[in-house]
Order: sequence, then C-alpha cells, then structure tokens
Amino acid sequence: MPPATRTSKLSPEMALIVRHRRREGTPEPELGIRPLARKISRASGHKFGEQYWRRRESGEVTDISDKDLAWMAWAVDVPADELAATGRTDAAELLRQIHADQQATTAQTPDDQLDLSDALERIVHQRMEKVRKLPGVTKEDAARIEKFLRQRIEQALDDTEARVEALKRS
Repeated sequence: MPPATRTSKLSPEMALIVRHRRREGTPEPELGIRPLARKISRASGHKFGEQYWRRRESGEVTDISDKDLAWMAWAVDVPADELAATGRTDAAELLRQIHADQQATTAQTPDDQLDLSDALERIVHQRMEKVRKLPGVTKEDAARIEKFLRQRIEQALDDTEARVEALKRS
C-alpha cells in the first residue's frame, strides 16, 4: 500500500485543486498561491486571501463554499466536469458561470490590454529560452526561474493597478 500523500488527506475537491495548481503530470511549473489569490480578487471583485487558500490546501480548514471552490478551480484551470465528479456539482455550475462571465469580459477587453498580455507572454518565453540554453541549468532550475519571473511580473502589475486606484481616489 503506497504511503499517504498530503493530497490523499484532503477532500476530493481540494486534492483536485492542489493537483492542478502543482501542474502534476505536466512539464508546466507549479502555480503560486499568492498570484492565484490576486487573480481571483481581480476577476471576482472580492478580496480572496492567500491564507484562506493555504489553510484549505494544507487541510487545516476543511470547509469551503461552492463560490470559493469555483473561483479556485477557475484560477487553476480545473474543468467543470472534473469538479462535478468530486461531488461538488453546485460549485461546478458556478465554475461554468464564471467561465461564461470571464469570456464575456475578455470579449469587451480593449485590444491594447490583450496586446500587453501577448507581449508579456512573448517576453517570458524569450527569456526562458535563453535560460534553458545556459549550461548546467536543470528543468527544475528553469521552472523555479520562470515561476519567479511570472510572480514578479504579476506583482508589478498589481502594484501599478493599486497605484492607479489610489490616484483615482485622490
């Protein structure tokens, strides 16, 4: 019998969220909780705390509302059908609604914002290609560097957004 893993002690829906956040079974780097919490806060319009996520992922707190579960699933790209398969069908329905709302919002996003996202992705891709070509850089090293780079970009965007909001209030 295999030893119990951290995710085996979690509810099925939280284990699913953790697997997707860690990008298990893919070459993609693990997603950071702080950037995910910020992403949810921006998209949902309500403050989503990093500690809220961490406490549930660690198993310290086991209750989670359908709404919060749906947003977490959205942030880490869990398909609604997979979420429903854990027994959380109401959360899966909310997730489908979030996807529909976000698609509508994206359709209304000005082209210059979409161009910025594309440009940032190109920059990250170009930088990471250079990093991967360096002698002695392992896949794990590259994944850590990419994670750090993406977190810094996210932080810079968040800081800029906060400053703009502060200026609007002034």
